[in-house]
Amino acid sequence: MASVNSARKYDTKRSDKVIVVVVPFVAQGHLNLLVHLSRLIASYNLPVYFVGLSVDIAAVKPRIEGWSPSDYPTLRFHEFPAPPAYLSNTNPTMECQSYLEFLASAMNAAAYLRSPIGSLLKELSPKCERLVVVHDALMVNTVKDAVVQNLETYNFFVGSAFHDASLVWEVLRKILHVPSFLWKLVGRFVLPAGAVVPDRLPIPSSCYPPEFFKFIVDQRKTNAFCKGNLFDACRAIEGPYLDLLAMVYKLARKGPVWGIGPFNPVVTKRNTKTDQDSSSKTPRHKCLEWLDKQPPKSVIFVSFGTQTVLSDHQLHELAEGLEQSGQNFIWVVKDLTKGYKNTKINLPAGFEERVEGRGLILRDWVPQLEILDHVSTGGFLTHCGWNSCMESMCRGVPLATWPIQYDQPRNAILITEVLKTGIPIKDWESRDEITTSTTIRNAIRRLMASPEGEELRNKAAEAGRAVKESVMEGGISRLEMDNFIAHITR
Repeated sequence: MASVNSARKYDTKRSDKVIVVVVPFVAQGHLNLLVHLSRLIASYNLPVYFVGLSVDIAAVKPRIEGWSPSDYPTLRFHEFPAPPAYLSNTNPTMECQSYLEFLASAMNAAAYLRSPIGSLLKELSPKCERLVVVHDALMVNTVKDAVVQNLETYNFFVGSAFHDASLVWEVLRKILHVPSFLWKLVGRFVLPAGAVVPDRLPIPSSCYPPEFFKFIVDQRKTNAFCKGNLFDACRAIEGPYLDLLAMVYKLARKGPVWGIGPFNPVVTKRNTKTDQDSSSKTPRHKCLEWLDKQPPKSVIFVSFGTQTVLSDHQLHELAEGLEQSGQNFIWVVKDLTKGYKNTKINLPAGFEERVEGRGLILRDWVPQLEILDHVSTGGFLTHCGWNSCMESMCRGVPLATWPIQYDQPRNAILITEVLKTGIPIKDWESRDEITTSTTIRNAIRRLMASPEGEELRNKAAEAGRAVKESVMEGGISRLEMDNFIAHITR
């Protein structure tokens, strides 16, 4: 999987029968994952079209890590002009009033792409025996109306298998009108071995803005025509939940399920000074030089992704908690800027001077994979976006969870209650409350400087080894991908 660096020698005559079109949702995390998926499919010597708005594709290409599009001659980037007043989520410095504007723009763009993508599919259809469309699960309505005889469509889910499996399990209970206490008994006999669905899970509608939640539900309602389902999930850690989804989807005639994650490189280059390639002309990021000077497993990495906005009050409590913890840390603060404008954040007076040498404040892009892979990194305080969770698990780094929105609350439960490779700092029930510096301080100390934290690190390292093995030759994720390719080229 992530270790594949060149095209495999599949029968070209067989490959000529199939063209694959990959349709991502117009948001940064979705685009990044699906361009990696496009690379993996192209590695089987299949023609692949990665489609999207020109402004988004222009932003995605420079962020590709670990491979070059030029290494995959069958991979093509097919661009469409952006609609008027389009706010690209790939440009975090663009000024707007709130992230809700980005969401509205993304939903409008999904509808706008329906016509040009439909025209492209009609153009490609006569050139192959089977036209395969792998579309983001949020782009069902964008491709559903394409009138093409030889078309097959497959859903791609960017979140965890646990997230969708737990939702499906709850929906089944409501459809069958089974009381909660009886449903637990049913679960003992029906749930796949190893599958645990906690009693208290966040209500989906509470995790998304109302308009976006309706948009997601509408996609799910019109999903009956797809031929299969791909997940950014690894059976080594989420096997029971992929099995549950496979069981339910088979009954619903929604096609097979494949767990083909992770997509990020499971091993990064130059994560310590001694590992640096002397022939490389690219300088290491300053944070890696700083990490080289810290003791092993002593640094907690703090980052909330590209969409999170914390109040000034909460920012100050977080700063004080980090200071009081006494732990070394790297804190990415640029992404917490209000209004998504590239301006400096007002941290507590004197904070940076007081933590100098122990804490590193970064306000620009950081090499997250290399930070997580560094021997000095011992924990990750995260919003629990699935990309960050997977990147951390691949590297055996335990998490301190602080979910903000979307699938993050259920991802946090997977990490803390199911896999037990992290601890909660903030749970979803207290999302509207300020998390105090004392709570933050105590959680960081638990993760970084306690026997419990050491046990979490051991569990995380074990999960990381299993994930790495899954993407190697003969590993379960590689076999799942082989199986999917065999299915679409049958």
